[in-house]
Amino acid sequence: MTKIKTLKNLELGLYQDAAREGMTLSQLLNEMSRKGDIDESLVRPDARNSAGEPVDAFKQLLAAAGIRTKGEFAQTGDAFVSDPNNRVLFPEFVVREYRDAERDAVNVLQASDLVSTRVGINGNAYRTGVIAAGQEKELEFGRVSELGEMPVYTITLADKAVNGQKYGGVLRLSYEAVRRARIPVLTRYIGKVSRAQGRRKAKTALNTALNGDGNSNPAPASTAATGTTFTLQDIIALQMDGLVQGVQFGIITADAADLAAILNLDIFTGVAATAAGADFRDTGKWPNILGMQPKMAMADSALQGSKKILGIDQANGLEEFYEEGSEIVESEKLITSQFENIAISEVVGWAKPDTQAFRTKAHA
Repeated sequence: MTKIKTLKNLELGLYQDAAREGMTLSQLLNEMSRKGDIDESLVRPDARNSAGEPVDAFKQLLAAAGIRTKGEFAQTGDAFVSDPNNRVLFPEFVVREYRDAERDAVNVLQASDLVSTRVGINGNAYRTGVIAAGQEKELEFGRVSELGEMPVYTITLADKAVNGQKYGGVLRLSYEAVRRARIPVLTRYIGKVSRAQGRRKAKTALNTALNGDGNSNPAPASTAATGTTFTLQDIIALQMDGLVQGVQFGIITADAADLAAILNLDIFTGVAATAAGADFRDTGKWPNILGMQPKMAMADSALQGSKKILGIDQANGLEEFYEEGSEIVESEKLITSQFENIAISEVVGWAKPDTQAFRTKAHA
């Protein structure tokens, strides 16, 4: 791998090097900086911004290239495409903006809220490990008598592999349009694609959490509430059912109607509301419910109209797997041609190793 001494050393092969290492270009650049493989005139490993936060290698390279992506003096896309050295940075810029846009939703359930582990694989089929059926309740360390046998917990592969799905979209922009558009406007377009795919992924991951991944592992259901809306007692009962199974729900989700009814409970909105409830009234910041963060499941998800709430133990949640190297598939064309399409795509899927990590409760 060639040491990067000047911006002229930025080449298309860096993407191929990153793919071989199972990294994004940003991750590779950070690793190269740490090892001293990028000249400190371009990237300093200890660089921090005015707030004292670390500045990663990619952002420092943008600065070294004189590319301003935000604010009143942001440049147009010509800052990327007119210089062959800068052009190499453009696909990774698109990836980063795509990822950042996925994370900017507030109070709305995202795929990442359901996931405990992210795994890169070769290919698009994944088979997770699961504890052999019937042993879940035996996972407690107890006293073993002298010369007695230690308990054995068997981890087996799930019967059925889970297939990943392709997510993404195409921005159809002429070379001239990219050259002339302000970079914040390009970012807005990228964010629009990202948020649309984020909604698709969240709905698919939620369906896996609720109904399983094809290995007969739907979320268990607590005894249904007797009323037509959820009470605080119902939420306590759901939480208790999880604790009995050794899981701790950190997120609670429902569709808009049921979540609105929960947030309208007297404990949050009544005259004698708690401090958290009072803050909710003043600022609109949703309060935690018995330590669980409320998140709204979006319209058209598997929870829509189901009259259910779902408790999520994120630490034991889904395994998200992605096909390595599948994220931006058109990097070479972006760099070497006068492109008209920016293709953003990834192959992602979700497996469910722990059935008890999710639990539902319905009302009448």
